[in-house]
Amino acid sequence: MSGIMSFRRFLVSVLCLAFAACASHHVPEYCPDAPDYASASMWYRPADSASLDSKPADVFYVLPTCVWSWKTSDGQECFYMDVHDSAQRALVEGSNLLASALFGASCNFYSPYYRQITMDSWFEPEEEINRRYALAHQDVVAAFRYYMEHFNGGKPFFLAGHSQGGKAVIELLKHTLTDAERERLVAAYVFGYSVSEAELAEFPALEPAQAADDCGVVICYNSVSHPEACSELFKDNVVCINPVNWRTDSVYAPSSRHAGAVFFDAQGRADTLFHAFGVKVRPDLHTLLIDGLKDEDYFIPSVSSLFPLGNYHVQEINLYFLNLQENIRQRLEAYARRVE
Repeated sequence: MSGIMSFRRFLVSVLCLAFAACASHHVPEYCPDAPDYASASMWYRPADSASLDSKPADVFYVLPTCVWSWKTSDGQECFYMDVHDSAQRALVEGSNLLASALFGASCNFYSPYYRQITMDSWFEPEEEINRRYALAHQDVVAAFRYYMEHFNGGKPFFLAGHSQGGKAVIELLKHTLTDAERERLVAAYVFGYSVSEAELAEFPALEPAQAADDCGVVICYNSVSHPEACSELFKDNVVCINPVNWRTDSVYAPSSRHAGAVFFDAQGRADTLFHAFGVKVRPDLHTLLIDGLKDEDYFIPSVSSLFPLGNYHVQEINLYFLNLQENIRQRLEAYARRVE
């Protein structure tokens, strides 16, 4: 019990620090204006969202980190995305396009713009990451509550997020969903993030997926080509499932089981690539090991201290796109059978 109380006190202190950073004139840190989720401009909806709104389920998707720290015209440093800035919004559109294409075959797609913490923030100590992230998560919670009250209409739904968005999904599961909402949760896709053993013990809502069609579960994985490429950001992770054969053990999924990867070009056109790579879980590392790809083709030097050569964090959705798309359909069908 003392551990739980300490954790709650920690959350309160983190929230207070984040709000103080925005309110104080003594901290040389700028906070952009908060989004108003009653405005349609604060939501990404696919161009044909009118027809997509007829789907039997929704997905509430939270974006990954796409923006670097920036300065205001008077030189104030900002570690949060300005959701009102068109140039910064353009930086996240590729991620929204990818996710809406992934889920759009089965779901109505809702993605809020939020004051995500910037990429630079992830190079900071964990305490500073959490201090900054508290403000970002304030927006995510506000968006989720607005979505539930005005868009969901009692439908089954998925939660999904990549990287920072995965962190948001974990926190929503831990602290925000009501019991009634949990009953309608088909599954939560946490692409490229982590769940610790302590979190599993404290929060029963974080139930790891064990198969291709279990419901109300967390689907989580991180991909590398060799163990040395694992990111320190996820060193405490204990959850991993193979998105090709949907096993949590070390049984290898050969390239013949891989349905195809999808990437988008600068014009938003999809390019389906049938990569010849296999994948298996390394249970001791709680990480996927993939083979058959050329690491240099996916390496991003600007984030190499977080995601070294051989780490496929940025491509966690792209590489398994067609397998994931089929799995979304499978889980939705399984949910429908469960509630019949």
